[in-house]
Amino acid sequence: MRILLISANTEPFPEPVFPIGAVYVADALQRAGARVRIFDMRHNNSGASLKKELASFHPDRIGISLRNVDNAAYPATRFYLPTYASLVKSVRAFSYAPIILGGSAFSLFPGEITAYLGADGGVKGDGEGAIDVFRNPDHGHNPDHGKMPSSHLSALEDVAFPKNIGELFPCFRRYRSVGIQATRGCPNHCIYCTYPCLEGRIVRTRSPEVVAGEIAMLHKDFNLRDFFLVDSLFNADEEHMVHVAEKIEALNIPVRISCYLQPKTSEPAIFHLLKKAGFVAVDFGTDSGSPAMLASYKKPFGIDDIIQASRACEEAGIDFCHSLILGGPGETRDTIHETVGLMDEISPRAVVAMTGIRIYPGTEMERIAIEEDALTEEESLLEPRFYFSHMGPSALLNCVYEATAHRRNWFFPGKRDWGSALGFKILHFLYRRGPLWRTFRK
Repeated sequence: MRILLISANTEPFPEPVFPIGAVYVADALQRAGARVRIFDMRHNNSGASLKKELASFHPDRIGISLRNVDNAAYPATRFYLPTYASLVKSVRAFSYAPIILGGSAFSLFPGEITAYLGADGGVKGDGEGAIDVFRNPDHGHNPDHGKMPSSHLSALEDVAFPKNIGELFPCFRRYRSVGIQATRGCPNHCIYCTYPCLEGRIVRTRSPEVVAGEIAMLHKDFNLRDFFLVDSLFNADEEHMVHVAEKIEALNIPVRISCYLQPKTSEPAIFHLLKKAGFVAVDFGTDSGSPAMLASYKKPFGIDDIIQASRACEEAGIDFCHSLILGGPGETRDTIHETVGLMDEISPRAVVAMTGIRIYPGTEMERIAIEEDALTEEESLLEPRFYFSHMGPSALLNCVYEATAHRRNWFFPGKRDWGSALGFKILHFLYRRGPLWRTFRK
């Protein structure tokens, strides 16, 4: 059986994201006996390229990986489903093969997206367990668009980066950095977050030896140096993170690694280990610098934790960024100024701030929005809906922009369509090492 996996993500901002989900699924499918290719719309975004691939590979099944529903940014919001619908229409024009959907976007809205795109089926959750749906597409189809088949791996020992990645995914080297996953799952209870819905609250870990081995293989075989640990929180299991870092350090190879962390550590010296292992950039999922807002968001850390983690990162010589979400329940002018004041104190390389909270189904944020009559229970969340505190969107934006004026290291993804901005296109061309925020000036 020939299976063509299409990575549908074409978003260039803040940098093109390596389609690690499709890569892991491709490895699982080929180990199950399928012949697999990955076609990347990011680097082949034309009908002619797609037609040529379908004609030359002649797939029996087509899987489409959908990473995001939209850019989750306000006010410059971009909804991706019309683009995905155009892709499906083009595939239908060139092939009769059944279309199977997957990916995080699909897992959040399986019925609605199946209906919107007119696909033949799909699988929620861990795509590595989707082989039965590819063999029998009817298993992934519900004519009433109700409950979809779901895949959840109890352990991740069979998740692997394919050794024949050059054959499987010919253009993979066009990415600035390659994604690697060490864990899945998040035990936290942040009110807005979808990761517990997508990956579960139990942290499932991959062998540190295997994670380090994949980095070593990619460095040796393809001379790759830049990697991104794509875990939602690499330190959700801090002990496992330490073991992974130790195995990477033992490789003694020149790599540059970035990751997402929560700003909380049991031992600041851990950041020195990360530095020795090749970690050069950390993006802290901090959300706020106000004690009241951290409590509102149900974050498992406090102001002292944020300061300690930032200082530890700085002392270890690792660049760091703080990602914020402004406008949640209870946000006021005072809490915004508290957040700005804390960011001034710890002085990160960059502050990336979202304004408003994108509401997703199954989250506490959805429940709060319904209770406050900002949303009805029957209302679809497929097209972007945002929550704002009682300040309202206009007052929130005015307050935030005024409070952060003249601060060069603050950045607002929702302020405009940055993906089409000439300045960022030039930066993408010139800067090819790690996250783009590392180019910011304090």
